[in-house]
Amino acid sequence: MKLKNILAIILTASVATMALADDGGGEGGGNGSKPQNSRTFKYFASDAVNGDFSKAGTVTLVAKTNVSVNSYLYITGSLSANWTVSGWGVGSDSELNTLKFYHTDNLSLQFSKFANPAKTSGTKTGAQSVTLQGQVQIYNDKTSALLFDSGLVAISELNSVFQPSGPNFGPKATGGVMRLGLTKKLTMANDVGPGTYQNIGLITITRN
Repeated sequence: MKLKNILAIILTASVATMALADDGGGEGGGNGSKPQNSRTFKYFASDAVNGDFSKAGTVTLVAKTNVSVNSYLYITGSLSANWTVSGWGVGSDSELNTLKFYHTDNLSLQFSKFANPAKTSGTKTGAQSVTLQGQVQIYNDKTSALLFDSGLVAISELNSVFQPSGPNFGPKATGGVMRLGLTKKLTMANDVGPGTYQNIGLITITRN
């Protein structure tokens, strides 16, 4: 049964001919914290016995074992691709963003609002958007076993790659750490002029 807590991650794919900070495709937690390396345990004893059973005859003691497992989800990596494009003519470039999900729940993903970056400022002539393609690959991070591959498609097609009902990626399949690679390939046409181009997509992670 799906939990109500759904994480919406804002993913920005932007292209600018003005200087932008380039964060590359590397990974980073952002706040300096780190995921737990393994399970942690908190134990306490209960149902203490302290009595005289001399006259009780047959004695039956009840020994219960109770285990309460907490949900865990820690996400680390990079989300945005930032390009500064110079020169003229036709060209293309690919960048990879990587996310790691440390989890105990089954995870399902939903992409939405992905599209070609549209011009937000700059000249009114020429192309008003740039061509962007995307590829989603999901791995078991420990073994690097490939669990899903969308192939390189038009960026808007990522919106229909996953359905709300699945596929689900459970900790048994992922080894407890799911790695998501999001490749973005930018292709510049001759008529893409000066300005700033941006797309803001969403990745929704449902825990169930």
